[in-house]
Amino acid sequence: MRAEKFRGNVFVANLPKGFTDAQLAEAFDEFGIVISALLARDAATGAPKNHGLVSIAPERAAAAAVAALNGKEIGGKRIEVRPADPDMALTIPSRRQPRGEHHSHAHSHAPAAPAQPTFTVERRDLRRWS
Repeated sequence: MRAEKFRGNVFVANLPKGFTDAQLAEAFDEFGIVISALLARDAATGAPKNHGLVSIAPERAAAAAVAALNGKEIGGKRIEVRPADPDMALTIPSRRQPRGEHHSHAHSHAPAAPAQPTFTVERRDLRRWS
């Protein structure tokens, strides 16, 4: 299976320890439509790192968020917010099956549990941004 990449138009760094994808999205919510927000993850452990990418629309919302949030203090840390380089991407973590757990249709008649989504789609009322 090929690894999927996530690209955003805003890069955020120096986030506090324990910060989540949802908190990252929430920090940008007042500026425009947050399409998605992901923190970088450690490849070995899957633990979130202190930086990530946000995809926010329209483009003027991204610029407004950069202007307002760059240097802002969140959780005792002064964050860095800037436009993302076009080549920046995060690998979206895949849900791998733990070693030793193999599905065998010969031994089990129960259907396999559906895969957990890697993101949540949230419906919100649109409002006008000036």
